Amino acid sequence: MSATVPKRVFSVEEVKPGEKIWEVCIIIRDTKGALAKVANVLAEANVNIKTGALFYLPGRSGIGSWTSFIDVSKATQSVPEMEKRLRSLEVVRDVRFEEPKPAPFESLHFPLLHGGTRAVIIPIGMFWAMWSNLEKILAPSGLAVVLYGAGKKVGEYVATRLSELYHVEGTDIALAVNQAGKATGWGIIEVSNLNSQHLTGTVVVRDCFEAAAWRKKNEKACNWTRGYIAGVMTKVFGKPVEAVEVKCSAAGDEFCQFEIKTKI
Repeated sequence: MSATVPKRVFSVEEVKPGEKIWEVCIIIRDTKGALAKVANVLAEANVNIKTGALFYLPGRSGIGSWTSFIDVSKATQSVPEMEKRLRSLEVVRDVRFEEPKPAPFESLHFPLLHGGTRAVIIPIGMFWAMWSNLEKILAPSGLAVVLYGAGKKVGEYVATRLSELYHVEGTDIALAVNQAGKATGWGIIEVSNLNSQHLTGTVVVRDCFEAAAWRKKNEKACNWTRGYIAGVMTKVFGKPVEAVEVKCSAAGDEFCQFEIKTKI
């Protein structure tokens, strides 16, 4: 297996010729064999399950949601017939079918949650569009200051939130931030050489989203990420620190590297 395994946003981005795609959301009881019973109904109808997700519903104990994109082009039952059969199962609480047109995006669920908090997904091209336009207004030096300050506030907030949610402190906060960063596509964060006495350390970010958004620059470009790391490490150390970018993949380096310091 490769070092990174990409995960797509829950959607079907390619529909093959002849396929007829529907989305189905089934609310099921959290009991043994419930998902197998539901899947068996679709299998008996000769439905091809393209992709799907299973998760608990917030605030509803013992209830889960299984949502899938299915191809019904060769189905031996109509959608209403399948819905009726699914609703007859004792493990099923509710069923909803929807034909996703004109684009096959997952649209039966809203809002999107991350760690219990509402979230939005922004393609990195949108960051480039925003930042490059702001750079024309503020100049590179002005934008760098704005992004660093904003990143630091966000980093402190995220670190504090993760600490409260998962009851972690110190270096475990940095580990939790790494997990969250990978889960949400920000990058792969590696922390080393932490010294709580001198308030120093090294943070490497591989596949940094900010560097990818900027594409190629003639300078170190990850000012938001630099501020974010400073904010996280301020929470880790319990004292204010700053971060300096010494390597940047947008400038041609293999990865982005940041040094933690008490002052810039």
